Amino acid sequence: MLADTDFLLALVKDTDWLKDKAIRLLKEHKKKIRTSVSVMIELALICKRLNIGILETFANIFEIINVDEKTYEVSMRAALFIEKYKLNVFDAFHAAFCTDNEIISSDSVYEKVGIKRISLEK
Repeated sequence: MLADTDFLLALVKDTDWLKDKAIRLLKEHKKKIRTSVSVMIELALICKRLNIGILETFANIFEIINVDEKTYEVSMRAALFIEKYKLNVFDAFHAAFCTDNEIISSDSVYEKVGIKRISLEK
């Protein structure tokens, strides 16, 4: 079963009106719960808005639910780009998916994290 953002937020926030139910469902279905990279993107946006540490939140989530190796790798790399290099959430995930270290973009932000940019300008 796929965990949506509200389930994960209920688990990681100190207080949440869904927390008790989320904890109960986690205990009942722990080995079956997984999530997707799109949920992690949404979660990163919410964490930024609520001023919650993204790296720590992602690490905590990946201890309690299942994700494939690619989702884990991309999400953790994006979280690092957000926190260390101050990339916005979407740029961070684009950069994290950029496994060949080249991106076509007019945005120079990717160069901060060592990605070669093929410029759209001139």
